[in-house]
Amino acid sequence: MPEGLSRLAERFAAGETVLGGWLHLPGGVSAEVMGHAGYDALTVDLQHGLIGEGGLVATLEAIAATPAVPLVRVPWLHPPDLMRALDAGAAGVICPMIDTPGQARALVQACRYPPRGGRSFGPTRARLVYGDDYGVRADLDTLVFAMIETGEALGNLEAILDTPGLSGVFVGPGDLSLSLTGRATLDFRGGEPAGAVARIAQETLRRGLIPGIFTPGAELARAAMDLGYRFVTPGSDLALLAGAARAVLGELRGQQPTPAPPTSY
Repeated sequence: MPEGLSRLAERFAAGETVLGGWLHLPGGVSAEVMGHAGYDALTVDLQHGLIGEGGLVATLEAIAATPAVPLVRVPWLHPPDLMRALDAGAAGVICPMIDTPGQARALVQACRYPPRGGRSFGPTRARLVYGDDYGVRADLDTLVFAMIETGEALGNLEAILDTPGLSGVFVGPGDLSLSLTGRATLDFRGGEPAGAVARIAQETLRRGLIPGIFTPGAELARAAMDLGYRFVTPGSDLALLAGAARAVLGELRGQQPTPAPPTSY
C-alpha cells in the first residue's frame, strides 16, 4: 500500500511505541507468519540472518502481503547495500557498527536523496510499492537507524545523534556488552551495559529521535520500554520457534523447558 512508507514515520512522530519482529529464517513463509502475528514492523536481517541477498526481494514481497512494514538490517556500512535495500522496497534501514560521526554521516549520505544526501535515484520496486511520488516522499518518510554497539560508539554518542538526517539509533546489546565487558549478552539490565543502554535512550529522546533496541522476549522488551525505547524488537523468528519447541517438549516430558542461551537471537 502506498501509505506503508509513511506509516511507521507517522507513528513515531506521534510518540507511539512500535513493536518489531526480526527475520533470520530464509523463505517467505516465516515472514508471512510473523507479519500476520501482529508485529508493526519486520526487519530482514542480512547481517546475521540466513536470508541471502538473493532472498531479500522474495522476503519483502512476503511481508507486503501482511500488515507489517518492512525494514532491512544491512550487513555493514556499504552504500550499495543500503541503496539496494531501499530501492527493493524497505521503508527503512538499520546499519550495524556505526562508531563515529563520520560513519553516521556516510550512512545518511547513502540513504537520502540530494541535496540532503547522495543516494542514486532508481527506486525500482519502491516506486511500484509506494507510488509514483516515492522520490518526493522518501527523504521525509524513510527511516535511517545507526546501530550503537561498541564502547567507541558510546563515546561518540552525542556526535552521532547530532548527525542531520538520522532517524534514530538502534542498540545491539550483544555486541555492546561484548565491547564493554568482554562477554556478549542480550540482557542489558546489569553492570556497565545497564547504564549505557539507559543513557542511549535518554540522549536520543532528548534530541527528538527514535531509540530502538533488540531484546530476547517480553520481559526485556518491557524493561527497554520503561527506559523510553520506542522501537523494540522482542525476539526473532528463529528464537521464537526454538523457544516454543523447547516449551512443548518440556511440558510433555514433565521437565522445565530449557532456557534459551543469553546470546540467543
